[in-house]
Amino acid sequence: MEGIKIDASENLNSGDKKWRDSQYLDTWVNAIHRCLSMKSIRLELKEALDFIRFKLQVSALTTYNHHLIKEKDKESFFSFMLVLQEFLIPSTSKDLLQKEREAASPHKDGRHMGIKTFANWLEELQIKLINKDGNQCMSEEVKRRKFLNHLPDYMETTLVPPILDSWTFNDLVKKAESYEAARKHGRIRKEFRAP
Repeated sequence: MEGIKIDASENLNSGDKKWRDSQYLDTWVNAIHRCLSMKSIRLELKEALDFIRFKLQVSALTTYNHHLIKEKDKESFFSFMLVLQEFLIPSTSKDLLQKEREAASPHKDGRHMGIKTFANWLEELQIKLINKDGNQCMSEEVKRRKFLNHLPDYMETTLVPPILDSWTFNDLVKKAESYEAARKHGRIRKEFRAP
């Protein structure tokens, strides 16, 4: 592995709004973790914390320096990641995601966003809604129900009746996409077979 440049993760500029997204921050932390592992720097060592310092900009760097002073000899990669998360992620972010889930709709600004876009949005929401134990708050069944409850009217009469309990969320999305495509081309099928 000699000569390979490993450090590809971007610098954290706390002034940029993208860092307020917990999933974006988690992805960055995982990239830092991989990078440190590849450099054989163990996370419990001070070198891991020193490495992070060079990836921080603006007030995230100020938060880092404050953490070092406050924790004095007890600072660690893990403790700083918790401080950084608390600093960057709004305390209401989970509440906002819950409200988003409750208001889930395939319509945005009065227009239908499309089956695939709505399904992807539900998947993303499921990934982002994590409880304090790190488990997903939105089960597969809840995601499946949200999807079914918001199908366009023309699908409710033809697609919903033949749905089987064994169909997964992905099966439902594929079938709904085929109905959406058939409608666009003016040929909605009356018969529907199970996957």
